[in-house]
Amino acid sequence: MAAKRSIVVDTDPGIDDALAIFLACASPELDIRAITTVAGNVGINRTTRNALQLIGLAGRSGIPVHRGADRPLRGTWTTIEDIHGQNGLGGVTLPGATGAESGPAVDALIALLGSAGPDSITMVLIGPQTNLALALRRKPEIARAIGEIVVMGGSLDPAGGNTTRFAEFNIHVDPLAAEIVLKAGRPMIWAPLEVARQASIDPLWLDLLRAVDRPCAAAAADMLDFYIRSFSRGAALYDPLTILALLAPELFDLRAVALEIDASETETAGQTRFRPGAGDGRIRVAASCKADRVRTLLLDRLAAL
Repeated sequence: MAAKRSIVVDTDPGIDDALAIFLACASPELDIRAITTVAGNVGINRTTRNALQLIGLAGRSGIPVHRGADRPLRGTWTTIEDIHGQNGLGGVTLPGATGAESGPAVDALIALLGSAGPDSITMVLIGPQTNLALALRRKPEIARAIGEIVVMGGSLDPAGGNTTRFAEFNIHVDPLAAEIVLKAGRPMIWAPLEVARQASIDPLWLDLLRAVDRPCAAAAADMLDFYIRSFSRGAALYDPLTILALLAPELFDLRAVALEIDASETETAGQTRFRPGAGDGRIRVAASCKADRVRTLLLDRLAAL
């Protein structure tokens, strides 16, 4: 049997974050070493509480949850309750958390990565990248333990953002943090807006999820009902694509690119400038996915949780 992949999930739950967390919990190939929270979709108190409740519902309350940054490295940001609801989970009430927070996120990342072997930890970044950037600023040498960083963020189209004309939300919230993480020089896989939109879900898929009749699937269906109504068309599967790319990379067209992130304080802040075919192969971006198989795998895993 292949060894499990050790991962840390850095997240701002968030409805699509909730799906990613459920998916990771349902995947025996993955060893979730920690969950670190960050302010993003909603504020840090809610993202931390949500993470604790989500792993509790999934029967994984033993996973350490660490409260992280409550603001970006520079400036402020606006939460997006119109997409995720006031509580970040579409107004869905989950059972109370059975576990408690395990200490500050940056300290936890420095300790975990500092004691891990080279290239042994996969960082899954599905919110603003502030926590890892702060840890790298304090202890740059911890980067050696990171075998891969999987990111939901950015846009292949430099004028195709969803928060501004130029920037996707996760990168726009803290472009300086994203630049610091990029410059750490570790291998990366990016799941941008375009591939997430290919894997959109609709009410028919939601009916399939409801038919599973399992606690996490039922909660996910209730959250997604709010999520779908927040969009004019099908709702994109953003954050779960990071976990799916780890589980089944063959479902994605991963292309080598060079990448520059605009960390300025101008109107293009947060812009991701991918250059296909350039670079040294260390950075890859998902240009497309086998959407039907992606949705099927997600449904199958949620049905088993």
